[in-house]
Amino acid sequence: MGGRATSSRLERLDQLKGLLKVHEHVTAMALAVELGVSLRTLNRDLELLRASGVPIESDRGRGGGLRLQRNWTPGRLHLSPEEAIDLLLSIAIAERMNSPLLLRKLASVKRKIAEAFSESYQPKIRSLRKRILIGQPASEAVLASFVAPQRRALEGVAEAFFGQRRLVIDYLGQDGGVTRREIEPQFLYLSAPVWYLLAWDRLRAAVRTFRIDRIRSARVSEASFRLADPGPYLAAAEEGIEAL
Repeated sequence: MGGRATSSRLERLDQLKGLLKVHEHVTAMALAVELGVSLRTLNRDLELLRASGVPIESDRGRGGGLRLQRNWTPGRLHLSPEEAIDLLLSIAIAERMNSPLLLRKLASVKRKIAEAFSESYQPKIRSLRKRILIGQPASEAVLASFVAPQRRALEGVAEAFFGQRRLVIDYLGQDGGVTRREIEPQFLYLSAPVWYLLAWDRLRAAVRTFRIDRIRSARVSEASFRLADPGPYLAAAEEGIEAL
């Protein structure tokens, strides 16, 4: 319990530093509202940041507020493996666009993201990158039935994918019927803007492709799974994407 509370507070302090950095002036009340805490808690957090050396200045009077010294920077970028993958995925999409304007500094950006992690995290980052695939943009036929994925379903998919956990989903088929499936989400495949899961379907005992926007609910199981040979999953993706 104490560990979770400490982690939550550290995350909030990082958020607070970020908000102070992006606002030229901001009131304590506005910060408290944005962070979802009381004004008393916000003031305690501000004192903690000041005690740790963060230069927070206060301007009194009309139009005043809190701000950081203009030349202060938060230092080294701290990312979770999942956040790093989000950035690397965005870079991969930019590379697919083949824009000279976007590609000029991408190599150095990728290197700096990798450097943000200790050696112990590097294998996990490399493994996750190999499990996220990017194909051609979706066809007009696929786009005609595409809808924005449900947020709660997306959260379940992400948790199961990154944590290598089985996922129980309610899935809307092409016939309009909904079936419950227990799957092992081995790969993510982007046919922009449509995301697919390439998974082992335990009900069918076979490789199956699932459109994420058709997942109606997703519950992460306690059971884990091992990563599989990518060959059958890539073949299934090439054969099945257009049919979905």
